[in-house]
Amino acid sequence: MSADLPISRSTAIVSMVTALVLGGSSVAFAAPSAPVVTPGQTAEGIRQTASLVPLTDLAVQRILLADKVAAAKFGTGRPIDDPVREQQVLDQVTTLSTGMGLDPADGTRFFRDQIDAGKVVQHGLYALWGTRPKLRPADRPDLTTEVRPQLDKITTEILEQLKATADVRGANHACDVQLSGAAASAAQHRHLDRLHRDALNVALRSVCTAPPRPTNGTG
Repeated sequence: MSADLPISRSTAIVSMVTALVLGGSSVAFAAPSAPVVTPGQTAEGIRQTASLVPLTDLAVQRILLADKVAAAKFGTGRPIDDPVREQQVLDQVTTLSTGMGLDPADGTRFFRDQIDAGKVVQHGLYALWGTRPKLRPADRPDLTTEVRPQLDKITTEILEQLKATADVRGANHACDVQLSGAAASAAQHRHLDRLHRDALNVALRSVCTAPPRPTNGTG
């Protein structure tokens, strides 16, 4: 992960917990069978925090698709950075967010992180394939017909999860705890290596920094 990427509190926590799970540490970690309950937390709040799991898994799915993006581009002269395509993605996110009642700023902020996470994977794979030719992909996926339709599907699903978790995501300890557990579980389940775990930290860095949403009604 490049040094100029900002490190948030949630990124640090996710990285620490994921390392404990996957790095061979003697300290065992398992996602709790029931979410951690803090004083004053309601049953509804517990159910809501559990919904960070599908959002995290979708981020992992998108990161894994970056392997195909890298395979499609490698050796063709096509650059990893593609500002035109990136803007198209963000414009699509803005339109879809508005249509489903999600704050467009919320959607675009999260997807900037997804784009950066994809670049982490691509740069890492380019470096690997450049020095170890035997590991280069044998097949070249088609970006237009194969990869982007999958990315578009995940985009819609991620935005739906961002809307569903709007009241959960925020700069607070409960969000940090749930996110770290979800990230560690997803990384272990998907057998992510160090490169893809680094990308996951980037993808999730803004999840627990969103401003808390006001509750409906004042009682």
